[in-house]
Amino acid sequence: MERSEQEYIAICKRQIEEKFPFGNGDGELRQRDLEYLADRIEERSGIVLSLSTLKRLWKKDYDKMPHPTTLQALVSVLGYKDWQEFKLRMAADEVTDPVASSITAPLADPITEPVTTTTIAPAGPQPRHRRYFNPWLLLPVAVAVVVLVWIIAFRSGPANNKPVIKGPVTFTGNKTVTQGVPNTIIFNYDVTNVDADSFFFQQSWNPLDKVRIDPKDHVYSNIYYMPGFHKAKLIANDSIIKRFRVHITTDGWLPLTRYSLTDSDPIYIRKEKAIRNGALHITRDDLAASNVDLNKNYILSYFNVREFENTDSDNFSLDTRILCDSLQTVACPGFDLVITCEEHIYFVRLMSKGCEREIAIKMGEAYHNGIHHDLSAFGRDLQHWQHLQVQVAGKKATIYLDEKPVYSITYKNDFGKVVGLAYNFTGTGAIDYVRLRNGANKLVYEEEFNQ
Repeated sequence: MERSEQEYIAICKRQIEEKFPFGNGDGELRQRDLEYLADRIEERSGIVLSLSTLKRLWKKDYDKMPHPTTLQALVSVLGYKDWQEFKLRMAADEVTDPVASSITAPLADPITEPVTTTTIAPAGPQPRHRRYFNPWLLLPVAVAVVVLVWIIAFRSGPANNKPVIKGPVTFTGNKTVTQGVPNTIIFNYDVTNVDADSFFFQQSWNPLDKVRIDPKDHVYSNIYYMPGFHKAKLIANDSIIKRFRVHITTDGWLPLTRYSLTDSDPIYIRKEKAIRNGALHITRDDLAASNVDLNKNYILSYFNVREFENTDSDNFSLDTRILCDSLQTVACPGFDLVITCEEHIYFVRLMSKGCEREIAIKMGEAYHNGIHHDLSAFGRDLQHWQHLQVQVAGKKATIYLDEKPVYSITYKNDFGKVVGLAYNFTGTGAIDYVRLRNGANKLVYEEEFNQ
């Protein structure tokens, strides 16, 4: 028997709950769970879902049909392109294994965001040859009814969830040190023109870093332990009313280690002897000297965050060579090259051979994973030097390995300037060189790591 839409929605919600460590097992999601999910949805799909919408979806007695855009947003964090693809996958699973279809959930991403990642959300194979009845195409009247129901439901949410803004809102910040981490930012805010029940400050993308603030006050200070291009948020009830960009730059290359990419307190690695044999190379001995617990799985990162001269994210090229020399005991070790832009990130993942399913490429809103795309070219012997190039021209990125083009991906949105680089290794690793050119082919940054 073919499942109803409500049954598919229930499966989708259950898979999201299983993918993320949400709730307390009774199907109820906490406020911070919904906030985290909303951020992951926006990052993955570009769709902004309000907390009130997510709260209604997770109510036990919710039986309305969400808007198609809402459904697309939900399945995006599970690695599906749209709602129809999700249904096709679940229908195919029901034919082969009706039990497995209700518990199938994509694997977590071990590099970019461990366990709770949305940026690598593998899902099962996507059958293209089966055809199913599509009510949205054949019953336009039903679509109109569904949209109308969704609008009514959306507007019927609690009125006090939406703040009333009656005038200007102030939200600015100043660094206490010019560059480097840790770095305290003194934020100044004025919400006297906002009527709301509660106000919050959120340091960056992670809702776990959200704290309540007093609307009668005007100053709040916060320490940033990680370099990068952060977006602080001023929140009234569950609505973001102001954002402030915080660009925490580094003095050259900064090596640091975390046991998880969600760690807010990284271990900074002494870099006096980090450059050796013509490469930037932190060894296990260096980590031990910095009191890193080598018995745990850890991520070694090299950050270089700065203003790169006239380097627009739509047109640039990056040329580098990397090596993983300590693969620990993890089943699928790998490496991420992360290019930070003002409005988003790009990343390219290399994995050890046999782990191609976990590979992913992301250029802003465009995301390809190793489940829905053939990314086998990025399965490499990482204990040998890997020559990696990323060339972006007119919103089309071409990735080269060993000077051969192996993959292309296009995107649509504008993401501003390139403002930072990060190299993430599971275990220890080395960088031979880095060369960054802008759209005019001008060399704007070069590092050969020669002492």
